[in-house]
Amino acid sequence: MATVAEHFNGVILVDTRVRASTGACLGLAVAVGGAAVRGACAEAVAPSRSAARSLTCAHAHKQRTIIHFVSAHVKPPLHVCGQRKPIKEALLLNNDIYANASFEDCVWRRDREPCPDPNVIINLYTESEPFKKTVDLFSEDWLRQSGWEPSHETILLIHGYAGGDDTLPIVVLRDAYLRRGGYNVLMVDWGALCQPPCYVAAVHNLRPAARCVAQALGALRQAGLRPDRLTCVGHSLGAHMCGILANYLTFRLNRIIGLDPARPLIRSAPALRLDTGDARAVHVLHTNAGRYGEAARLGHADFCLNGGRSQPYCEDTPNEALCSHVWSICYQAESLFRARQAAPCGRRCSVRVPPARAAALPVPLGQPAPMTASGAYCVEDFTAPFCPATSGLKEGDLRCCLDKQYEAAATAPPQRQRPRPLVRLRAQRLKPDPLEYNYPDNITDYTVE
Repeated sequence: MATVAEHFNGVILVDTRVRASTGACLGLAVAVGGAAVRGACAEAVAPSRSAARSLTCAHAHKQRTIIHFVSAHVKPPLHVCGQRKPIKEALLLNNDIYANASFEDCVWRRDREPCPDPNVIINLYTESEPFKKTVDLFSEDWLRQSGWEPSHETILLIHGYAGGDDTLPIVVLRDAYLRRGGYNVLMVDWGALCQPPCYVAAVHNLRPAARCVAQALGALRQAGLRPDRLTCVGHSLGAHMCGILANYLTFRLNRIIGLDPARPLIRSAPALRLDTGDARAVHVLHTNAGRYGEAARLGHADFCLNGGRSQPYCEDTPNEALCSHVWSICYQAESLFRARQAAPCGRRCSVRVPPARAAALPVPLGQPAPMTASGAYCVEDFTAPFCPATSGLKEGDLRCCLDKQYEAAATAPPQRQRPRPLVRLRAQRLKPDPLEYNYPDNITDYTVE
């Protein structure tokens, strides 16, 4: 027997809980491949050769689902428990899938194309039923019958370039919300509009995709969604989509949390990017400012992690900048269980918090950050976030851990041959860029977000 987090080859999922009063099995079985059902409650269920419903790893852990290994040669579909690879695999994710892709495969959407768009899918995950359910906008009773909890805060999760519903790194954050409990998770899957190598097309598709998401949120509001309990959490390009969709809403978002909002090719007009006017509170986490992430102050509160430019535990990885960019996901996931404290640091993101400000009242970053937080905040902590081995957090996720050869760097201060430059959080540029359309089509430096 093994847990879902430990193995995912040739499995049969069997819920072996027994009702204490009657002794009846509360069996749920999902057979994968040609596996046979085994377990205390095996006789109570009839598994099929395909998954009966999509289960997340968080659901499997919460329901005490166990795994029986029958064949090491049979792999379950990804939707059984998402991708269980380390999050660092996001640096090379989908390279094999899109090895033969070309710019001729890019999908371009027009702003006025009708919604809903079949390439913009919204899936719902709830605490009581944490498996994938595609939102049905044509049914007035769908939300009420879906397991959605009106009393819980609703999180709208939006992935970045080359992402998807079941791909790294966003799947780590989805599972963290479900494991924490108390949240309805609406996950936007616009992967068909932002697939590699089409970064330019992905930036172009932000507006039409955001408009369709906003239209869906309007329909869900009529069905009972509460705007005052709605938070949009976006990574990279997804952070800007949170801001852009706000322009199409007839109500105001409660909060936006931008995880290292993307910098390349993002235009300066407020309507085309994340800014403070998009929600009652806009909070931004900077982990790779100036490279893959935006260096400008975009929110009411901007949190700079270890200088905001490069993360120390990523120094020995193949792509230090992209590693730093991706790991903003793990900081947000960690904040659901134990938030790191940030100190005010003026306009500069520095590696070390100025002594004069270290004694100031700290503010937690991420999900528990107060709505009233304002200004720039700095965090100095060189341990890899949300990794059980380095953070000491038992609720952590192994996918946020580094290889063994990098663990020493993750727990020690960085040793650099050159001083780490300061990152000044500059004000937003409101003047249009006359060269904003003169970008080359053969961008290859951006692999995945």
